This record gives sequence, C-alpha cells and structure tokens, in this order.
Amino acid sequence: MTRSEQAAFNAGVEAMRQMAMIAAVTIENREDAREVRQQAAAAALQGLAEGAKTLLLAKIKPAGEGDQK
Repeated sequence: MTRSEQAAFNAGVEAMRQMAMIAAVTIENREDAREVRQQAAAAALQGLAEGAKTLLLAKIKPAGEGDQK
C-alpha cells in the first residue's frame, strides 16, 4: 500500500470514528437517553469508535530509516 493510500485509509477510519462519537453524544443528549435501547445504541457507537483505533495503519518508514544496530 502506498503512503497516499495509507493516508487515505487512515483518514477514512478517523472520519468514521468521529462520526460514531458524534452520534453517540447526540443519542446521550436526547430526551429519551435514559431508555435502555438508547443507552445500548450509544454504547455500541462508542465501542465502534474505540475498536476502529486498531484499524489505523502504522506509518510506513521511508527506505533507509529503519532501526540500525
């Protein structure tokens, strides 16, 4: 995967994380936020956002910048 492809992927994952957190906060601030299904939806969205962190790809080091001993 090229650096630009990796950057685009990471940007997409980060956008998804932010959208999930915005939706979770929106649900938590609704009038019916105390209902179990609303709490479950908010928790699921927060879990999605947290789990998405594992999808972020590590930065690719340019050739010659590896650990040298």
